[in-house]
Amino acid sequence: MSVTSLRAAPPPLPSTVAEHLAHRSMKTERTLNDIVEDVHLSLLENADYRAFLNAVWDEHAVEGSLAADNIMAAEMIRAKASKLGNNVLAKEKLATIAKCLGIVMRRYGYSRNQRRNMVGGVVVDGNNGD
Repeated sequence: MSVTSLRAAPPPLPSTVAEHLAHRSMKTERTLNDIVEDVHLSLLENADYRAFLNAVWDEHAVEGSLAADNIMAAEMIRAKASKLGNNVLAKEKLATIAKCLGIVMRRYGYSRNQRRNMVGGVVVDGNNGD
């Protein structure tokens, strides 16, 4: 039996913007993270985009690596920002967008680490209490 088959599947990501917004916290100043969040929300209903965010283990990643999937999602965000005329985000580095995306996902409680460490919908300590 492989390690992969023993690992619990993460809870599914929300498939609609409304489901994501239910987890959104209120902020007053707009940051790069907020701008990435806006574009992220506009891409959420795109199944290809969600596929890049779904995996919590490298072996489940679309590109075989969580880091590669993060860059692919960041590339989609940058392309969408360009299409929307957001020149600030359209010119940003992919690594920066990927880091901002990680923060955005954590805001909603859907980061890869949070979902990997969920049991019954509750995030548990990932180090066995040590």
